[in-house]
Amino acid sequence: MYYSENRDQAGEYLRLTLGIISKYNLPADPTCYSVWYEYISGNNQPLKKAIDHTIESQKPITVSTVNRFYQTYIADKNRAMTEKLLKEVKEILTDISRYVLATKGELTGHGDRLENLAKELDQAEDLETISAAVDHMIQEAKSLVQSGKHLQGRMTTSSEELASLRRQLEQSRQEAKTDALTGLLNRRGFEERLHTAMAASQSTSAPFSIIMIDLDHFKRVNDTYGHLVGDSILKAFAAMLKQQVKGKDTPARFGGEEFIIMLPDTRLAQARAVAENLRVLLATREWKHKESGRAMGRITISLGISQYRSPEPEKALIRRADTALYAAKQGGRNRVITEDQLPAPALRKEPATVN
Repeated sequence: MYYSENRDQAGEYLRLTLGIISKYNLPADPTCYSVWYEYISGNNQPLKKAIDHTIESQKPITVSTVNRFYQTYIADKNRAMTEKLLKEVKEILTDISRYVLATKGELTGHGDRLENLAKELDQAEDLETISAAVDHMIQEAKSLVQSGKHLQGRMTTSSEELASLRRQLEQSRQEAKTDALTGLLNRRGFEERLHTAMAASQSTSAPFSIIMIDLDHFKRVNDTYGHLVGDSILKAFAAMLKQQVKGKDTPARFGGEEFIIMLPDTRLAQARAVAENLRVLLATREWKHKESGRAMGRITISLGISQYRSPEPEKALIRRADTALYAAKQGGRNRVITEDQLPAPALRKEPATVN
């Protein structure tokens, strides 16, 4: 399969993948590696949810289970993507071959290599094979530029088209993980990072916590000043999070006026200190309407915090933070509540929505 992670990130995914394979006493074969790599990287959400459900249900994870995951969530999924990519690559290869034929034998050697590439593509069954063929085509296009000056413009364009295809695929993946308004990770992007942290915690027992944040009475802001002003406030708050949250800590927009922060290597008390600093920083800020100069007063936030309990599923971790956030809003807003401040029954209740 084709993955676009950088070397350091891919290395970390590999380490965690092998750790989980060892944990469940599974063979380190390509099928197991593919399933657990996609699980850890978070690239395949349906697969992730299926495995999380299996872990949560305490069902055994065997070779048969992994093979079923692979067939259902990887082999079938990649078939459609492979067919689309194959079509685009073959179109470019046909275009290049047409111009080579037009030279009437001048570049016969290149034509033979292009024919071999076409055969290679006909046998391609996965993205790795296609990726290798694309790399070969790029090299062949560069060689053609050197061999035939009158083809230089066309071959350069074809090479650029192949490189552009790679960039478009990567850009689409990144855009799918980013919130368009604030520039922070969106929920999908955050869940991928969270999933990696969970796998690391299961492997190394390292702690991590999350902070859920909600802007208090934000509906009133939208109703009073309009959604454009509301969007400006959301962007300003996101910028503040970027400035205040450093290092490995990851802020994201979870939805609407709700944000979330993941803090690796951080216990509950440390996360509370971070949350309290954010609360105070925002509560002391005065807001003004940009166009009219009208004072808008202060905007506060409520925050709920939970710490990961390995090997729980992510929804349990998020539910506790959400319950703590709900308690903070019920308690008067503009405050921080950690999960250890909640009574035991509260942890079993689904939080209601409070504006």
